[in-house]
Amino acid sequence: MNIEPDIKIREDLIKLYKFHKYELIIIKIKELQKSYSRSLFLLNLLGVTYSALENFEDAILNFKKIIKINSNFADAYYNLGNIYKRIERAEESIKYYNKCIQKNSRKFEAYNNLGNIYKENGKTQIAIDYYLECLEINPDYLVALQNFGICLQNFKFHNRSEKLDKYLLLLLEKDRILRPVDIMDCLIDYLYKNPKLNYFLNNLKEYKINFSLEEVIQDISSNKLLIELFKITPITDLKIEKFIRFIRTEILINISSIKNKISAFNVSKAVALQCYINEYIYPIKNREREIIEKIEKIFQNNLNEKYFQKNNLEIASLSSYKPLNKYNWSDKLINCEGIHELVKQQIEEPNREKTLQENINSKIIKDDISLKVKDQYENNPYPRWSKIALSNKPSKPIDIFNKINLNFDKKLIKNWNNVNILVAGCGTGQHALATASKYKNSLVTAIDLSSRSISYAKRKADEYSINNIEFIQMDILDLKNYRKNFEIIECVGVLHHMNDPIIGWEILNKRLIVDGMMMVGLYSKYARKHIIKIRNEIQKAEIDINIQNIKKFRENIINSDSNDSKLIIESPDFYSLSNIRDLLFHAQEHRFTLLEIKEYLKKLNLQFCGFENKSLLRSFNQNNENKNDLHNLNFWDKIEINNPRIFANMYQFWCQKN
Repeated sequence: MNIEPDIKIREDLIKLYKFHKYELIIIKIKELQKSYSRSLFLLNLLGVTYSALENFEDAILNFKKIIKINSNFADAYYNLGNIYKRIERAEESIKYYNKCIQKNSRKFEAYNNLGNIYKENGKTQIAIDYYLECLEINPDYLVALQNFGICLQNFKFHNRSEKLDKYLLLLLEKDRILRPVDIMDCLIDYLYKNPKLNYFLNNLKEYKINFSLEEVIQDISSNKLLIELFKITPITDLKIEKFIRFIRTEILINISSIKNKISAFNVSKAVALQCYINEYIYPIKNREREIIEKIEKIFQNNLNEKYFQKNNLEIASLSSYKPLNKYNWSDKLINCEGIHELVKQQIEEPNREKTLQENINSKIIKDDISLKVKDQYENNPYPRWSKIALSNKPSKPIDIFNKINLNFDKKLIKNWNNVNILVAGCGTGQHALATASKYKNSLVTAIDLSSRSISYAKRKADEYSINNIEFIQMDILDLKNYRKNFEIIECVGVLHHMNDPIIGWEILNKRLIVDGMMMVGLYSKYARKHIIKIRNEIQKAEIDINIQNIKKFRENIINSDSNDSKLIIESPDFYSLSNIRDLLFHAQEHRFTLLEIKEYLKKLNLQFCGFENKSLLRSFNQNNENKNDLHNLNFWDKIEINNPRIFANMYQFWCQKN
């Protein structure tokens, strides 16, 4: 006698489950169980269905029945682990996931879910171990790879290993997983655990005593993690920067005598990609200029495609000092396969942006301060980026807000189906693209003063096939005449650069529907005291804001022993041209305190809902018993007074319109 229903019945039930016909499934299974009382398939599907209906008691009962019939049925333990996790009974969840693994050691999802439990409880090292176990079984399971990446924020490894090398590299090679800048501190600390690299970084002046240039080039070329980092994000460490500058110079001045051209090209190409990303922020010595001019003349006198194809190292070296699209012979490089990455980054992508820039929907910008800010970002679009964290599965707004523990009125929001979102000040698009991928059934309107920034954002949106964004070049001030209103407005790092931030905030508020949600990012007075001092120095010295003067001033900071300079050097914004201009040389900047923000919220009839920063929320939950303080700005003001760097980036918070 068969204990399981035939394949057709099972397929029909699975089809009903896919279409969320849960009540009908329960009726059909109850009837079928009269004939198939020991069917593991029916018990399992019934348990999963009860779980989907949040009837956890009956779901647990069904899965435990399965275990009584067949104690080796691993998925029953796995499903029990899932349920106990959902009802926040972590110890039982861990117990059942471990039992699942005992029965099926290759159930990679169980390792991932165990990692999630330990991550949520602040046990990061244990979480990482489980994620790596999951990836060892299934390296294509990107959910675990992303979770592993999230763990690396504010984390440092004790030791280096081949396994870590492998998955850190995989993490950097994949896209849509995370922003490399978010884990840069962890990665830099890990790079220093390589003994030979550590020696190079700490003994640059003495390296020639113990190593030849060829050896250094070979070691760097074989350091895949370092090379990959060079290619994708600005390096935010001064010792590594000095090493990049050193190796760039050494390859250039020894270019004709280097024996291992392939390794040298590999290193020089990575350095060139890095220099383009940081907008050639490194100064150039006179000796370098002389050699560059000689190489440039040779190329100018040999405008032959075959000649270019034979001199990849020279091209890579040149492109570490100046982008290839600045040369009148750049069209000769389009078909040079060996330098494809450089051609794509420095010729093809900028050309694509120019084409997109011509077709941007633009409004006339009139305000004097807005025009100054526009001019800054036309010259230095902010920031250049290559990889991003995107949501694989869009969620309803109410689910997103609940996940970050916001205190908000849910009555109307739970019924939002189609969501209109405004990203005010989208820059080069990281924020807008992430938002467009995050919210279900959303249409994003992304505005910015700079057409060059928007063209960068539009190119990236096209690359990722994100089609639910409309880009417009316009001023926030002109939204007062805009006819469209929005359920969600996100404006981060923008209002504090306006002539009057509160007028800008009022205009945004008028475009927000009642019960609508707004995310705002503003600079903190406490966190930016050192920046205020340096900005004042720049103003007193009446420094003309141009590329050469910014680079020169940056070198002065590097050579300074002041505490303010040391804090500036710690900022990720110190390591690329547009970022440091935004940090220290911005045309306009205001700062706030949380008590000032509290008063403005009151005037605008907005309710503070909570902070966006997830690491801040985790820290709060681990260290505070009174959960009501999470949404109390008076409490956070006291915390900030005692910890003035806690909002070093900016205040980033949500509010709701009453």
